[in-house]
Amino acid sequence: MRFTKHPAVVFAVVFVACRTSGAVPRPAPPAQPQPVSWADPARVEKLVTAAAGLENVVAELAEKSGAPGVAVGVVADGRLAWFEAVGVRDVKSRAPVDQDTVFRIASMTKAFVVAAVLRLRDEGKLSLDDPAEKHLPELRGLAYPTRDSPRITVRHLLSHASGLPEDNATGDLKLPMPEAEFDRLLAAGFSFSSAPGSQFEYSNLAFALAGRIVTRVSGMRVQDYVSRNLLAPLGMLSTRWNGSEVPAEHRAHGYGRKGSAMPSAGLAKYEDEGLHEEEALGDGAFAAPAGLWTSPRDYARWVAFQLSAWPPRDAPDGGPVRRASLREAQEVQRALPVSVERDHRGELDVDAGGYGLGWWVISNCSFERMLTHSGLLPGYGSYVFLLPEHGVGLFAMTNLTYTSGRNLVRTLARELGARGVLPKRPVGLSPALARTCGAIIDLLATWDPERAAAMFDASYGSYEPLDKLRARLGGVARAHGACRPAADADPENAMRGRMRLACERGQVDVSVELTSDVPPRIQSLVLDSFLPPTPALAAAGEAATGLLARWEDGAAAGLFAPRADLAAVRASFARVTRNQGACALSRAVKSDGAARATFLLACERGEAHLDVELDPATGRAATVAASTAPGTMRCPL
Repeated sequence: MRFTKHPAVVFAVVFVACRTSGAVPRPAPPAQPQPVSWADPARVEKLVTAAAGLENVVAELAEKSGAPGVAVGVVADGRLAWFEAVGVRDVKSRAPVDQDTVFRIASMTKAFVVAAVLRLRDEGKLSLDDPAEKHLPELRGLAYPTRDSPRITVRHLLSHASGLPEDNATGDLKLPMPEAEFDRLLAAGFSFSSAPGSQFEYSNLAFALAGRIVTRVSGMRVQDYVSRNLLAPLGMLSTRWNGSEVPAEHRAHGYGRKGSAMPSAGLAKYEDEGLHEEEALGDGAFAAPAGLWTSPRDYARWVAFQLSAWPPRDAPDGGPVRRASLREAQEVQRALPVSVERDHRGELDVDAGGYGLGWWVISNCSFERMLTHSGLLPGYGSYVFLLPEHGVGLFAMTNLTYTSGRNLVRTLARELGARGVLPKRPVGLSPALARTCGAIIDLLATWDPERAAAMFDASYGSYEPLDKLRARLGGVARAHGACRPAADADPENAMRGRMRLACERGQVDVSVELTSDVPPRIQSLVLDSFLPPTPALAAAGEAATGLLARWEDGAAAGLFAPRADLAAVRASFARVTRNQGACALSRAVKSDGAARATFLLACERGEAHLDVELDPATGRAATVAASTAPGTMRCPL
């Protein structure tokens, strides 16, 4: 039930709809983008191979955790793609952990309760902004901490913004609470740590109240509602609320070490390993915050279901909870301060984000968006880590008190990312962007003022009159010759992105932003020209990369023109090496073919750009600057 506070490709898309001639087609009616296949059909196979190559890392971190048994899973393409088990589920019998071993997942239960509430909301039976007292009349007499305090809402309960005090020290033992005692708890009222909605505070009681709301609205115990409407449809047949219902041959016994919580008198002692078996907490009225028991095989189905919410699409929505509702739960509801720590290897890890509905929603130095949660109870620990844009989820389960496996899971994810086997899902080229691509190619070939006026938003001329646009496009056409759509695109969404044109001479990258009109029009157009760099430009890039690795005054004097600002060059080099580590020259990504070029650098922690401009008088470098490539920032050491 305890938690870890604030835990912490360019894609190939074929331009099948990109026209190169003819009239602008009639716009299609608005529609959600269709799901896009991964650029690499072998991505899961590569992921599994890479994970298998990290079994020694998993084994090492599992051993360091001290847990008798550890289960680790990687979910991709709707299935448990890779699984590794270390140790035993039962110290006495030495029975090993496997995919069907059932652990208690503690606070990872909260996401199930959220899903239950959202299902009821989608059926019109409640609103997230309902006052909790609408469904729990016992709360109408609460004494709020200030006169201007709002009433607690369902959303407050699910996002830890209820104003109820953190209760990890007391929440564990309340799990088996009888219904009558819970009724008395409601009737007695609560003390507040803050006004509802004013700050984040992790409250198990809040989720117990949310569970009671599910009970009242649905007419059945929250446990039964979740089992019938979530677990059964997802095929989670081994998942239980009561540990006594788990078959003995599958149950992971929960253990603590000397001095840990709840040493249980009268149970078997394992003095040689310093372990005692924890007394299993029963199923009761306080189960909603942390009561579920599940196996890796079952839990992988839950992870796959959460990941299936992405991307938004037209396909039938057949899950027990709407995809849009799952995505809603995965958005920040309550922001939290940045968290900074060093991992077990001394590398800096910076987490930013907040809490959604049953999920931590985090960005860090390795991934732009993660969904995480831990689960900690006497005898057990667990941790889940989802990467929605990558279509991958990882989790760990252990049978040692408050040992979540968080470090193990995050290390595994980071190592897989470093091996290049966690690509982002392609966004896909929308019909609007495809039509725009074709129209730009047509204007490059033959200027048509009427078509240009129809393509561009009326305000575009305030920034670049159409006669200047004509001149700019004419210069591109003269430099590059005839162009056609290439196979590379990097759309950010349906109305904005980059598209590449392959031309007779070099290439042109088109960055475009469209308006919200129907049909959409161009509001911003950037054309980045790439002509193969001259030998002199290429040599300057190589020499500058050498100085980035190791500065030498003599080599710098030979590379730079007298007017170059060497202090500024060295400062930019220092920033990149501090953030990105050692870098090697990859390729030119932008060039005018004569005096200016941008080179891509492959670095230890991401990518960087090296901008080089030659002095026309001397042929030596006038300016050189290194910078972190957009979207590849990594935390400095």
